[in-house]
Amino acid sequence: MKKLILATAIMATSAHAQVELDVCGKKVTFDKVPERAVANDINMLSIMLELGLKPNMAGYSGVSAYEKTSPEIIAKVSDLPNIAQRKPTIENLLNVDADFYFAGWNYGMNVGGPVTPEKLAAYDIKTYVIKESCSHVQQRETVSLSDTFYDINAIGKIFDIEDKANKLIDGYQARLELVQQRVQNQKSKTVFVYDSGEDKPFTAGGLAVPNAIIKAAGGTNVMESVHKSWTQVNWESVVEADPEHIVIIDYSTPVAADKIDFLKRFPATANITAVRNNSFTVLSYAAATPGIENIDSVEKLASNLYPELFKK
Repeated sequence: MKKLILATAIMATSAHAQVELDVCGKKVTFDKVPERAVANDINMLSIMLELGLKPNMAGYSGVSAYEKTSPEIIAKVSDLPNIAQRKPTIENLLNVDADFYFAGWNYGMNVGGPVTPEKLAAYDIKTYVIKESCSHVQQRETVSLSDTFYDINAIGKIFDIEDKANKLIDGYQARLELVQQRVQNQKSKTVFVYDSGEDKPFTAGGLAVPNAIIKAAGGTNVMESVHKSWTQVNWESVVEADPEHIVIIDYSTPVAADKIDFLKRFPATANITAVRNNSFTVLSYAAATPGIENIDSVEKLASNLYPELFKK
């Protein structure tokens, strides 16, 4: 009888740990809680840390090469291996005995590249891919902050801390609703996202998370009709759109102040409404990619677009 009870308990634990998720249109089963996880890029790393999952981590990657992080984050993971400055190789992951890889398409993996969920599966390494990046492998019409909430909930399920993840999501959703209540009756202001590039600007199209951030803040991304994620456009299209506000993505070199200086002295952009009015919002890389800082970004952008609504 005692053996039967023990066997039943083991079966219940196994069933509880097994999770099936839709990952970029494919059903993926996670049959145990990862104990040797690797998070790629600062936004995925931040999600893991916010959920208290550092004890389940074997390392991280993709952070240091582009100066995407803060001293506070680095201090939190000082005792974890930085297994790769950029995209990790399979060998990098095997060297730390990884059993889980938290990444995305163009966030640590390239379509058809040497590291993919299928290739990692051969080494018993499970992969969760952030939802925003799925546009690189499946047809998607839009992105929203619900995608970020889906990612947080998914990590909660995989690591058997769904209640904690949902509590975090509930807090974010409450803050999001407060912003949207304030801006809902405002005339939408046009916004351009400037990541980098002088010959051609690198920006966020309609399938990148800044598009969702801008929309939630009551604005309209002037590149929303570009049915891509992060992508290059031409300056002519930016000048023609004449955005009222510009979001600057701040990481690496040049820093945000240098990017703003370039827009002010570059003849093609010097007379854009946003530039003439010195109307800018600076967001860190982590705040502009899917993760826990997205709601901070909505609040910051909304208060810059409609300062009269957010006066204390």
